[in-house]
Amino acid sequence: MVTFLRRFSPLAQLLVAGLVARILLALVLPPGYDEAYYLFYGRHPNLSYLDHPVAVGVWSLVGNALGGSIVALRLPSLLSYTAALALLASATGRWFGPKAGLWSVAVGSLSPLLFACGGLLLLPDSPLLLVLAALMWWLSRHPLAVPSNARQAAGLGALLGLLTLCKYHSLLVLLALLGWSLANAERRAALAKPWPWLGVGVWAAVSSPLWIWNLQHHWASFLFHGGRTLGEHTYNLSGPPLFLLTQLLLLFPTIGLLLWASLLPQERTAANPQARQLLRCLALPILITFTLLSGRMQVLSSWLVPAWWLLLPLAGDWLARRPTPWPSGLAWSRTITLGLLPPLLALAAVQVRFGVLDRVLPPGMDTSNQLMPADSLRQALKSNPRVWAALSQADVIASRRYELPGFLALALNQHSRAAYTSFSGDPRGFTYWLPADGYRGARGVIFALEDPGHPEDRIEWPKEVGPLTPLGSVQLQRGGLPSVRLQFVGFGPLVQPLPGPPAP
Repeated sequence: MVTFLRRFSPLAQLLVAGLVARILLALVLPPGYDEAYYLFYGRHPNLSYLDHPVAVGVWSLVGNALGGSIVALRLPSLLSYTAALALLASATGRWFGPKAGLWSVAVGSLSPLLFACGGLLLLPDSPLLLVLAALMWWLSRHPLAVPSNARQAAGLGALLGLLTLCKYHSLLVLLALLGWSLANAERRAALAKPWPWLGVGVWAAVSSPLWIWNLQHHWASFLFHGGRTLGEHTYNLSGPPLFLLTQLLLLFPTIGLLLWASLLPQERTAANPQARQLLRCLALPILITFTLLSGRMQVLSSWLVPAWWLLLPLAGDWLARRPTPWPSGLAWSRTITLGLLPPLLALAAVQVRFGVLDRVLPPGMDTSNQLMPADSLRQALKSNPRVWAALSQADVIASRRYELPGFLALALNQHSRAAYTSFSGDPRGFTYWLPADGYRGARGVIFALEDPGHPEDRIEWPKEVGPLTPLGSVQLQRGGLPSVRLQFVGFGPLVQPLPGPPAP
């Protein structure tokens, strides 16, 4: 492999090596909770969704068309991240030189948080980072950041529209870009011309699926996300520092410190100060907003990924301006990163998939044993013929948690013709995907996870489906030890249709 890669340019070598490493991880890692849920986006194409715009649905649609296995679902992310890194290298090279471009790709390829969210798992960050990279590519070629002709306006408007269809974080990027344009007299004068307004029109047209869907559904997406910020009435002062510490660990400490260092003022001889200001202006609103929110609500680790991505050119430039081959004072960081990160990633992957450390880790320390690989779950289901027969014949399969039906959908694949739904306090998109008849007359199966800490606790099954028939349980194993246990009950035929989404 090393001899083969030497035939290519350094950039191509980095891109191919990173893609191969991510493919290997994609083959080993079981489905994540979010991936199991986003599987259904591709099975229910729509203009948008309750909790995300449409872009991740397009990625899921492609993965479903390729067979619907977990590796097929991840393939769009694997490829799009490679394209995003190539665009990142081009933009960084334009701003700070080719060497900085190579370093930015190296950092983006090594950081676990960045490549896992943007280039490995089926997550909204994958299309988001691709479009952000394309936006940086455009900005690197138009220093004023304001379109000056129809072609530039159409290009920028299309990119911003696609960005809006990726994730709601993009609205902070749009506001930051507008603030950047208004902060300088020359850029304010350029905004007074007609071309920026043409760009606004293109943005509105491209992003229209998000607005149309929300108009049709009483602005459910915005009410859903806005309500999450109002859930707590107190503020936890320890939340922000703990959240940032977690980010540092997930980025990998040496890489996290590098990205933080790129936010600091640089020496006056550093090239392209305007680009530095622009990148910081785009990244800081995301960093500040979600760090502050972490004291009030649960902020997912992936929510800062776009900010770190926007700082990669600055990190690449910082490294490129160090003496070569490496400054003696920083040799330890290179040794730690290249010496520890690959084996730690490999160990983490085989632990998540096979539980090689389960016999020595304290019980409950590693909750990844609750993930269900499709092949292991299929084998466990077949071990109970009654459960397997009921699932194979069901019209509807439901769970007590919205993120769980996807695991069964991946395991059953072609062995079931069932539709999937959820009975929980947070059903997410499933209530929007009900057919017009609400599954009236359907027969099905409901399953739930047993609480490993309290297996004797009785599971509360939904009452709206009528009488239930116990079917039995299924026990999964990981590393030779029990992991997840599932309980199954049958229902139907449904006399009353299931209710659709409530009015906000």
